[in-house]
Amino acid sequence: MSDAVYQRERLAAAPPALAARFFGEPDAWWRLNPEWEVLAHEPGRLRVRYERSEAEEEWRILPSEFSDDGGVVVLEGAHPRRIELSWRALPAGGTALGYREAFDAPIEDARRAELNLWLDAAAGYLALAARRDRRARLGKWLLDKAWLRMSPTSRRVGLIIVAMEALALLLFIAVVIVVRFVG
Repeated sequence: MSDAVYQRERLAAAPPALAARFFGEPDAWWRLNPEWEVLAHEPGRLRVRYERSEAEEEWRILPSEFSDDGGVVVLEGAHPRRIELSWRALPAGGTALGYREAFDAPIEDARRAELNLWLDAAAGYLALAARRDRRARLGKWLLDKAWLRMSPTSRRVGLIIVAMEALALLLFIAVVIVVRFVG
């Protein structure tokens, strides 16, 4: 594998038919990417803005043939950028998600980490969507209606705020315990 090609496969605890719907109506898939913000998504086209460089790029979504047992979706950007998203049914159950992207230069480690996160987020989203309990339905609804509508920067800021509030709560609990036992 060349340095200018990134390729990875990830298992998802979800039926292949759910993956087919996920890639067939890919709004959630595009928004799970931590490195870009979706500006427009229409049939055959996807326009995004990259977070680090603020550059905008348009991707062409090629016609794809797939079934509930597997398939491939291909996006073409500026040559030689090409993304292939695939899924296939596993004999033991579940789905194998595949990602392959060609770049014009070797990719740096930070970019590779973001691509890993994108595939992991897709597997997690599919696993959550496959569950039928009340908490999973609420979690998926929150993801679809709030979290995935935010830009990647807004998501990072949101996580920082939640983490800081959790630390403040822990500090408050520690102060209460100290006052209770010392004071």
